[in-house]
Amino acid sequence: MDTALWYYVNADRQRQGPVPAATIRDLATAGTVNARTLVWRQGMPQWQALEAVANELGVVLAAPAPPSLPPSPPTTPRVESPAPAVAYPDAAVQQAYAAQVGADPQARQGFAGDGRVVYAGFWKRFAANFIDSFIVGMVGGVIGGVIGALFGIAMFGGGMDPGAGTLLSNGVNFLVGIALGLLYYGGFHSSGSQATPGKMLIGIKVARGDGERLTPMRAGARFLATYLNLFTLGIGWLIAAFTERKQALHDFLCDTIVVDRWAYTEFPERQNEALGGCAIAVLVICGLFILGTFAAVVFFMAALGSGSWNG
Repeated sequence: MDTALWYYVNADRQRQGPVPAATIRDLATAGTVNARTLVWRQGMPQWQALEAVANELGVVLAAPAPPSLPPSPPTTPRVESPAPAVAYPDAAVQQAYAAQVGADPQARQGFAGDGRVVYAGFWKRFAANFIDSFIVGMVGGVIGGVIGALFGIAMFGGGMDPGAGTLLSNGVNFLVGIALGLLYYGGFHSSGSQATPGKMLIGIKVARGDGERLTPMRAGARFLATYLNLFTLGIGWLIAAFTERKQALHDFLCDTIVVDRWAYTEFPERQNEALGGCAIAVLVICGLFILGTFAAVVFFMAALGSGSWNG
């Protein structure tokens, strides 16, 4: 799997990477890593010693040197002091390995250890999208109002045909909406935060499949790809609740993932699988809004049916 990116633990017990397999081979040749060095890549259930995946990496490990013979005992009797413990150069790595063997790095509920990625689930993404849609809708409403006013003046004051003016106004509003979405989603997703304001509040971000930041072009293409979900009646969004890496249709098309804000950073242990207070609050507000809208529609239909609406 030469295309995979690898992580390894150095002698100071610090996680290094991601690096390609060729780098691991070079480090093994230079003696920087050895058979007991811990390594990991996406798809492995836990960290393993380098010797366990040497064939996959194409690493040729040198045979360990035989232990030196102890010195001959002295000919004259003398009191021996306790010998100090042997400090192996990779003792820190051995200690880390001992703590990892048999333990799944994904077993820590709610948080993630080195190498693990916490993907943003459907409800986190829904809450973030609700916030972003509100922001974009507010800005778009203001811009649309200005455009509508300008076209209204042109239609009623300049003699423009009302039908043609309305059609042209709707077309301009659509193009403005596309441009606004490209600026908002494309700009924020390719920024240093890799997240829109909604995603920042929920604590998630967008990244490439290997954890790298999106380029502006890919971020813009991802926004445009979301329109394809409309042709699937929303199923393209819904599949994020069932796919292994919580990817929606536009994520598959653009090789993107939505992950915890601490994923692919120096502090992966800070990742959190829980929804969080902000996400819960947004979902409650959204639920109340939907229930209120449904109740208003039911009340309106009942009033029309009873004839009481007209007094």
